Amino acid sequence: QRLLSQLATSDNELASGLGQCLEALRLISALPRASPVLVKYSSALSPITKAFGREHLSRVPLRTVIALIKTSFSLSDPIHITTALFYREDGTIDTTPVLIDEDSWKELVPYVHTLHVED
Repeated sequence: QRLLSQLATSDNELASGLGQCLEALRLISALPRASPVLVKYSSALSPITKAFGREHLSRVPLRTVIALIKTSFSLSDPIHITTALFYREDGTIDTTPVLIDEDSWKELVPYVHTLHVED
């Protein structure tokens, strides 16, 4: 990675361009795969995990996502997203629970691995 950084900042235009292209390819290959978003619902009985389409969830606001989850799990009580787990740059899953900013949902959804939901 250090070598790519040096190449991308080279005074030589060709080397710099090549370094920038290689860095872009590295970043693209590290993006999360086209996998579903997992939703874990913690109920009084036992937790349930369900997969939702990432592309579908990325098109709607977070409030709509919450309504979709509620309907899908056939829940009557209000629910809320407590935390989320995200993909790291290298594609692995970060196990640190993180709060979701509702206004940033559409930007964040490509990196979300799991949403934790409670009523």
